[in-house]
Amino acid sequence: MESLTLAGESVILAAVYCDRVSDGPRSRSTLAQGLTRWWTAQYGTDQQRTVTVQRPQPGLSSDTLLVTIDDTAGRNEHVVRLPPFGDAVFPDYSLQRQADVQRTLASRGLPVVAPTKFEPDCGWLGAPFVVMPRIHGVSLSTAPPYTASGWLAEADPNTQLRVFDNFLELLAAVHRSPALTSPAGGGPTLDGMLDYWTAYLDWATADSPVDDAGRIYRDAICWLHDHRPTDPPRPSLLWGDPQLTNCVFDQRGYVVAALDWEMATTGPAEVDLAWFLTLHEQSTETAGCTLAGDPGRVELIARYEKHLGRTVDDLHWYDGLANLRSGAIVLRIGQLLARRGVDPSWTRQVPQPRHLQRLLQS
Repeated sequence: MESLTLAGESVILAAVYCDRVSDGPRSRSTLAQGLTRWWTAQYGTDQQRTVTVQRPQPGLSSDTLLVTIDDTAGRNEHVVRLPPFGDAVFPDYSLQRQADVQRTLASRGLPVVAPTKFEPDCGWLGAPFVVMPRIHGVSLSTAPPYTASGWLAEADPNTQLRVFDNFLELLAAVHRSPALTSPAGGGPTLDGMLDYWTAYLDWATADSPVDDAGRIYRDAICWLHDHRPTDPPRPSLLWGDPQLTNCVFDQRGYVVAALDWEMATTGPAEVDLAWFLTLHEQSTETAGCTLAGDPGRVELIARYEKHLGRTVDDLHWYDGLANLRSGAIVLRIGQLLARRGVDPSWTRQVPQPRHLQRLLQS
């Protein structure tokens, strides 16, 4: 996932990451040299070629590069994605699965970028990578929150509403797509997901003893096991990390590219919907303000149901799962920061433990 609503902590880790990859095997110059060799091998040596690599603020689970190719045929812009460098947010990472999901959705006419090439050979850049065309448009930020400043906050209410509705229409279209045959994240069953996130929590907190903040996540796992829906909907493809910040929009408010499919899995559509609602509401909470065109939770759910073609059930439970998953990731980020000498005490201040405590008391 490229950015969670973590009140700016993702920015801290991004800065740490930039410091770590500023030289060595992931330096921009080394990557540019490797990509130049790869491009020449792919497309021939009959013309002079200049490869420029930019690294924007990196995400927490991958290394994303903006690559410009200048040659006698003109200029082409691409995005190259590699697995994370060094310690990672997730214990497993499959670029091949991401590429397959993106190609499948793009073939169905959804605004998802189909990779032009998946390169499994680590000899070029020291890791496998995916090459995709770069899509230009407007992106949203979590730091500062998109509800407080930036393009969406400054847009008129009709455009803001269109952003929400078009996003939900896209999300429903994803959920009408075939499920993955080899899902990540423990899907397609709810028991499998809970087992996965239990193991993830153990892994994410391996460096630190379980304190009150960590204990609430384990209590929440027990609650989720005991109260899981008995008849969940048929599994479908899940985005895994559906957020407005993981989209590129045009100026009218339509999604032109849906990004970041590393958490794609299979399960009930409610898993994705609750993730979006939970993180959006936490972003609003962090900002201390909402958008004039935000219709609110009840209407957002109704609009999604209209696009999906069915009602959604047990969202209280799925909200709990979303807080568990995102909270466990927060703890992992705290662990990574602690390894770099950054005080991880902020992990106790994020909203997830508070929401999980209310869940346990319900």
